[in-house]
Amino acid sequence: MALRSKVFTYGAELTWQGGHTAVVASGDRPPLPVAPPPDFPGGEDDRWSPEHIFLAALESCTMLSFLAHCEHNDLEVREYSARATGSIERRDDDQRYAFTHVKVVVHARMAPGQAAAAGDLTEKAERDCFITASTNADIENDWRILE
Repeated sequence: MALRSKVFTYGAELTWQGGHTAVVASGDRPPLPVAPPPDFPGGEDDRWSPEHIFLAALESCTMLSFLAHCEHNDLEVREYSARATGSIERRDDDQRYAFTHVKVVVHARMAPGQAAAAGDLTEKAERDCFITASTNADIENDWRILE
């Protein structure tokens, strides 16, 4: 008998504010003002763009996956930060603009004697990130794990 997989369902609501701006909300979470990035018409520097939200989602999903694997293996993460940079360009197959490559540089500091074991979990963390699995972009993670 085949195992039935879990289904995770999420929702968000968007309200247009005029021009090229909107607010995104979900439940009781703080609203998130959105607009195009400044290099597009109507773009604003002080609002999140869909492109920046995508990169933040990828970074945070990879972090949460890594933290879960460390926790399951009794490893103590003392510090964690990441910086993502993504490139959008026309795809060869359909000429649509899309993220084609994202590089994420991760800095993690582990408890003494745990850096090597944490390094062994990075592949699982990348594999289990739902956001990475949801894109066709080439995701390059550069893990820098110290003690």
